[in-house]
Amino acid sequence: MKIMKQSIVLAAALVLFSGCIPQPEVTPQKACMSASQLNAYGYDHLEKVAKLLREDKKNIESFEGFISAMKGTVDSYAQMIKSSVYISNVVRFLPIPYAGEVSNTTKLLSKTVLNLGGAASALNKYKSSSEYFLSSFDKLNRSNASAAEISKLAVYADTKLLNDAKNLENSLKEISASTEMMAATTQSIADALDTTGNYMNQAKSFVGLSQPSGDDKSTVVQNRNSINARMAQLNQKIISLEKSGESHRFNIAKARTYSELAVQLEK
Repeated sequence: MKIMKQSIVLAAALVLFSGCIPQPEVTPQKACMSASQLNAYGYDHLEKVAKLLREDKKNIESFEGFISAMKGTVDSYAQMIKSSVYISNVVRFLPIPYAGEVSNTTKLLSKTVLNLGGAASALNKYKSSSEYFLSSFDKLNRSNASAAEISKLAVYADTKLLNDAKNLENSLKEISASTEMMAATTQSIADALDTTGNYMNQAKSFVGLSQPSGDDKSTVVQNRNSINARMAQLNQKIISLEKSGESHRFNIAKARTYSELAVQLEK
């Protein structure tokens, strides 16, 4: 099997660089694809990257508004915990579904705010690298761009643009994880306010309070709905980035391969 694979690779190389049909003669043969053809293929794939980036521009710009809205949701969550003595003490008796994370409200809030800050920074870097790629691509002319120019931009896209896109995706996934914890805590609080379970009895005994007020219940429901809505939006954005990333990786890899082969032929 290994020998077969090596034979296939050798045959492919012969087809590309030895004139399509291997000949027994020692006479040098022309390559199947010229540098200009390879160059054109490389340009075409970079053009696909540019087109998708422009199509995604409005979606990427909406991330700023989303991050701002997400910060508002976190602030509302924090206010919900702090504004009601009853709720803040109930939290101490909640079941712990995420290895103790949700039992420490301050830690959870700090982690989420930190993740939001990281996402904002990652977004700015991705927007910057996207704008640089687009402005650099617009300076290229399909008919006379050199293989070196196309290769340089393909390398930039491969090493910088894709890396920034992946960092943004990872930052959003971190927000998703901490938001999921917030959602779990809020749902547990909502359940607690509608039950007379053991941990609620403990809470009542500890804080010396009677039944929670209607305002407490209403606030919790509003926070729960807001967090769930943000999570749905966040997951859609993550899916969108993943799909774009797959397309970008394919086209950038092709562009880099073609342009680097063209550089070698030009030499």
